[in-house]
Amino acid sequence: MARATIKDIALAAKVSPMTVSNVINGRAAKASAETVERINAAIKQLGYTPNLSARALVSNASRMVGVLIPFTETQNALLLDNPFYAEIVSGIETSLRAAGYYMMLSGVGEKGAKLDALSSWNMDALIVLGVYREALYEQLKSRNLPTLLIDSYIDDDHFYRLGIDDEQAAFDATSHLIALGHRDIAVVTGVIRADGVVERRVAGYRRALAVAGIALDPALVLSGSVTFDWGNAAAASVAANPRITAAFCTADLIAAGLLAGLHKLGKRIPEDVSVMGFDNLSISTMVYPALTTVDQSIGQKGRLAGNLIASILDKRATERNTIVRTTIVERDSVARRA
Repeated sequence: MARATIKDIALAAKVSPMTVSNVINGRAAKASAETVERINAAIKQLGYTPNLSARALVSNASRMVGVLIPFTETQNALLLDNPFYAEIVSGIETSLRAAGYYMMLSGVGEKGAKLDALSSWNMDALIVLGVYREALYEQLKSRNLPTLLIDSYIDDDHFYRLGIDDEQAAFDATSHLIALGHRDIAVVTGVIRADGVVERRVAGYRRALAVAGIALDPALVLSGSVTFDWGNAAAASVAANPRITAAFCTADLIAAGLLAGLHKLGKRIPEDVSVMGFDNLSISTMVYPALTTVDQSIGQKGRLAGNLIASILDKRATERNTIVRTTIVERDSVARRA
């Protein structure tokens, strides 16, 4: 069966194609309620779906937003392997869809990143997670599209930015452990890169120690990758150091691995070692014991990202820099030092 067109809808509803177009494109005020009802009934009866390609040619706007996730660590073999990305992308898609926009999701390799597909898809805007000053950054800037960077510390007025104060959030988390009597606190983290999220979180950890008068021990800074496997492997180093009474993990995924590894080594949590995470992913309530963590409202953050891009594309006044507040969620994996 041939695809229904606006002309078919107009014929069935006994109105002009222009009236149908007005209703489909959100200009229903130009038609009576009875006319709108007839048009909607015809749309349902004929199974009409808009031709986005044709609409884009006419309006020079595709209503497509590209969402890019750079692979910044070699361990990231699967696009949504990290549940953080799954949660934030779900939030982005939800708000974009509600605003009448569509999402194209793509992973981008750090080396030799190619963005030619964006041109062929005629993207209206971009949302990019966790980009650094590298080849991808230069390509993004050259596209001259409205671009929102999430969790990036690139300071460039060409871009809009959305994130949290990673340094302060990590400071608060480490200070929470210190307030409970812990002094020998390990930090288990991903790759520490200049001007990146992990670097800021480790900086917050270091500042909290300094404020409390605790000397930094480099041996307690355990850097690997943002993966469950790395947290699991790091458990051996934590368990082997009898001084360590607490571990601050810069991601819940790492913390989940650390919990599993410590359990296998016979450590009790939190009696032997307190473990604190960062993100408040859904897995933080699925592990045992339930994870004390830093909540950065990931789903809400994703929805906010979609709303910000929609605001930009709809020509509304939009802040260049948006900061989401974080809070500490106390559960069972952290206890006061005996």
